[in-house]
Amino acid sequence: MKRLLTAISISFLGSIAAANAAPMTLGGVSFDTDDAATEVLWAQGGVFAGLPANQREACVDATDRTSMVGATGEECRALEVVGFDLEEDVELDENNTVTQDPDVLALFFRDVLVNGAGNDLLVFETQDQSDSPSLTLILNGGQLFGTNLGVVEVDGKDYTIWGFDFSDMPLELAMGASIGEPIYLQTGRDAQNTPIGSSDIAAVIGLNFGVVPEIPLPAAFPLFLAGLAGLGLTRRRKRNS
Repeated sequence: MKRLLTAISISFLGSIAAANAAPMTLGGVSFDTDDAATEVLWAQGGVFAGLPANQREACVDATDRTSMVGATGEECRALEVVGFDLEEDVELDENNTVTQDPDVLALFFRDVLVNGAGNDLLVFETQDQSDSPSLTLILNGGQLFGTNLGVVEVDGKDYTIWGFDFSDMPLELAMGASIGEPIYLQTGRDAQNTPIGSSDIAAVIGLNFGVVPEIPLPAAFPLFLAGLAGLGLTRRRKRNS
């Protein structure tokens, strides 16, 4: 009976996982919307115009995914980029300081992102401006330019999909290598360090994730019980002797 209940429970949990998965293909690119960035922080710059409720500033420690506020107590999380609803976006600009203070986002994911075959990261940029910006990803001190994979239309709005392959120069990470967090994202810059447009980031999706090895409970639990039983038997023998 217990085995039957266990089997039913496993089957039920599997059906829930399948139901929550949200595979999608846009512009010929396949991904899972559940793999969107789970935390996005302002690592530098922020939003200082508009309604006070919409203002953001850089987190005191952008390497801490639990950060909530910046130095003056303003919200520092770029909530517009979390998930994959494409309803909101956040603009990466220079706050009129050009080379001194470009906007930078720090990206975190639920699972460990790894370098796999082809693109490892997708960025969806809202196309509501006349300029054609590029995006760069900063990791381990290297700057990786995104590849324009095409423009897709979703609910009447156009989005450019940018792909990032961690095998490309200058990163050239080994296949299967884990990607350290956070990953930093900013608008592309030319050879004179001048920004190329300003990007409106609506969503970031990871494509390749590492599998964390775990000891299955059914295999480990009997060993644990056997150890306890053996310990109890030893104690009884000592008492009887």
